[in-house]
Formats: sequence, C-alpha cells, structure tokens
Amino acid sequence: MPRERRRWGAARTLLWMGGAFAAGCIPSGRLLTRALTGESLEEIGDGKPGSSNVARSVGWKSGAAVLVLDAGKAYVPATAARLTGAGNGAVAAIGISTMLGHIAVVKGRGAAAALGAMYAMDPGTMAIGSAELLGGFALHRNPQTVAITAVSLPLLSLALHRRPARALGPLVLIGVLLAARIKGSPGAGWPSSPAVLWRRFWLDRDD
Repeated sequence: MPRERRRWGAARTLLWMGGAFAAGCIPSGRLLTRALTGESLEEIGDGKPGSSNVARSVGWKSGAAVLVLDAGKAYVPATAARLTGAGNGAVAAIGISTMLGHIAVVKGRGAAAALGAMYAMDPGTMAIGSAELLGGFALHRNPQTVAITAVSLPLLSLALHRRPARALGPLVLIGVLLAARIKGSPGAGWPSSPAVLWRRFWLDRDD
C-alpha cells in the first residue's frame, strides 16, 4: 500500500466525512428557487427539495443547475480526498456522508448526491449507469429508471472489478438511497403494506 494512503488514517477520514456531511446540508434547490423567484420551494410544485421539483416548478435549466450542485457537493469532497491519498473505502465513506447530510437535513431523497458520490467512487461503473439513466429518462420513466439503475450499480461494479470489497461502497450507498426512497417524504412514515412499499420503490410515490 502506498505510504500516503497509510498516512491518511481514520481520524482524517472522519474529519473529511464531517465536512462532506456539512456540504450535504446545503439546500441547493431551496436557495436557487428563492433567488430566482422569491418563493419557497416547499410552497410550489410537490414541495420536494430536489431538482425534479425545481425543473417542473421553475424551469428545466434551474432543475439542471440544482442537479449539478447537489451532485457536486458529493463529488467534489470525495474526489478531493482521493487526490490527496484516500483509499476506496475512505472515498466511499466521504461521498456517502454528503448524501446522508442531504437526506437528514435537506429532507431530500439523495439521488443527485448519490450520483456525484458514485462518479467519485467508481467512474467506470457510473458511466454504464449513466447510459441506463439517460435511456430511461428519454422514455420518460424517471422513477423506474432510478430504481433499476440503483439496483444494478453494485452488480456492475462487481462485474467490472471482480472484487467484492470494491463493490461494498456502491452497495452501502445504494442501500441508503433506497431506504430514503422507501421511507418516503417527511411525515409519511414507513410503508404500511407491500403494495405501498412497491410503489415507493418503483414509482417514488408516498401513497
């Protein structure tokens, strides 16, 4: 193992995770919507803080900007950590920390942050996953496409690298992402039946 990675250490990883979590708490969608319209994002569209609601309520350019910002707040710290000597496990932990900050504080689903984290963790796997996403979005099957891509990413990582340890980061990340999706919006509570669980997983709907 290279010396610089031995020097990275658990304490440094925890420090970067804290910074990444703080970055995840930045409500990009709310801030941009307020700046452009003077309105609260919770009061327009479906009230969700993500890029999809911004795109529908404010415009697709604004939605794309929020997507880039939310993905970037995971990608930038995780990639910066890798460039300064962090190993795969530390990079995964830092990227996942951003997503956790977004889910816990912004109350979003964390999909854009997961996208940025995955690009930092495993760009080869995410390149294939992006082809899945673009194909599904072109067919206007956005919720279903996210579900299919999420489930496939750990399998793609394992197929590409043939190292179970390398696929562990994507597996944990996707587990967090799907747990947030299944839990639903704030106040919705956990699914009350298998049918509700399926709708949340497949259609990203609370009912």
